[in-house]
Amino acid sequence: MAYEFDGTSQYLNTASTPVTQAPLTLAAWFYPDNATATFALMSVTDNAEANSSRFGITVNGAVAGDPIQGFAQTNAATGLANSTSGFSANAWNHACATFSSATSRAIFLNGGNSATDATLVTPTVDRIRIGARFSLGSAGLFFDGLIAEVGIWNAALSAAEIASLAKGMTCDKI
Repeated sequence: MAYEFDGTSQYLNTASTPVTQAPLTLAAWFYPDNATATFALMSVTDNAEANSSRFGITVNGAVAGDPIQGFAQTNAATGLANSTSGFSANAWNHACATFSSATSRAIFLNGGNSATDATLVTPTVDRIRIGARFSLGSAGLFFDGLIAEVGIWNAALSAAEIASLAKGMTCDKI
């Protein structure tokens, strides 16, 4: 089942998370209504928000090439991996970010188009947000479109497992 987000105020928020540190994997199917803005797809984040501490995936239509981004962030550092190709508006896309350690993250778009980053970042997290990002206590980067099949694992999935997800394997089978 897909959730529809209006791009202005809607998001999902939990008060806890099943995973609080690397290794972890975030994945979701998304159907953006446009490719001209930056949207927060999902994150495992810090409730205090003042530290901007999070692991996440951003859909970045405001940047040339429309990449998706897998990132780890704290107040002191940001590690960012951009997919090697862009997402498509008005179509289903699959995003997956793996965080193997504090110095190893990768992003995958539609099972491939991957890129990595090795910046040292160690976020402190305690909740899940889907469809928006908080910064200094305020919500923003609201997703505009549909999000479905969200998955979070306490392991860094392999490239083969990520390709299976992008081909339609459901999260509970990985």
